[in-house]
Amino acid sequence: MEVQHANPKASAGCGCGSLRAFPAPPAPGQQGPGQAPGQGLGPGFGPGPGFGPGPFPPLPGPGPGPGPGPFPPFPGPGPGPFPPFPGQRFVTVFINGGRQFPWLTRSFNIPHRFGLTVRQALAATGAVQFGLGGQIVSVGGLYTGPGSNIRTIVRLNGRVIPPGFLNTPVQPGSFISLELSRFF
Repeated sequence: MEVQHANPKASAGCGCGSLRAFPAPPAPGQQGPGQAPGQGLGPGFGPGPGFGPGPFPPLPGPGPGPGPGPFPPFPGPGPGPFPPFPGQRFVTVFINGGRQFPWLTRSFNIPHRFGLTVRQALAATGAVQFGLGGQIVSVGGLYTGPGSNIRTIVRLNGRVIPPGFLNTPVQPGSFISLELSRFF
């Protein structure tokens, strides 16, 4: 096989001092390495009528026609899902550590499902832990429960939600914020 140099002054770039080399294209009527007679480089290339056969064997089907033939039905719901999910709605949970706990400041997108509550959305972050009485006892590993001097304020779309109302359902697109502050 003959080697064709694209630019005699262009080095291979690896430090060995050699030139970049490209295989020369086959002459008309000859086949390239690894090609069977009549095979081109893919659709749109190579000898033969129309698009040419390409590098793949023909698919089973009714023969020449408008498409490659009937495909067997796919055995499952598909390879996905791939984010972002079409039509999927989210609830944003924003944990605000403020100046006193800046390492806790973070935002989460929680997939909405029917009946999702403020409590469930907070718990879905993995950063908020609840005690047996239903109160927030930990945020990002920081103890906020009884006896601590850390106050938590939960807001749903800007409105304060008292601790007894954390089972309030949320709508898709809702914004929940959890603010932390230390009191003395």
